[in-house]
Amino acid sequence: SALSPATRKMMFGGTGGVMAGLITYPNDTIRRLLQLQGSRGTTHEYKGYFDCLFSTIKTQGIRRLYAGLTINLIRMAPNTAVQFGSYEILKQWSEKL
Repeated sequence: SALSPATRKMMFGGTGGVMAGLITYPNDTIRRLLQLQGSRGTTHEYKGYFDCLFSTIKTQGIRRLYAGLTINLIRMAPNTAVQFGSYEILKQWSEKL
């Protein structure tokens, strides 16, 4: 392959970060809604995780679960790419010691 191992790890790390963000973001949205209930400007009180999930989908649609996803992915892709790339570079460096 023409790409160095560190570059490959960065590419796959960034892709993995994006995929992880897509999969876990709805859970983060529900967690934030549950944390904010009862605070200023919120009127709805949820009975638990699934009540919050189904109520949100029913009243605001499934798109609400992904509101703010773009900025999260913009943050997550380079973050995981740097983590994986740094790990590979440090691993290669430590093997030479």
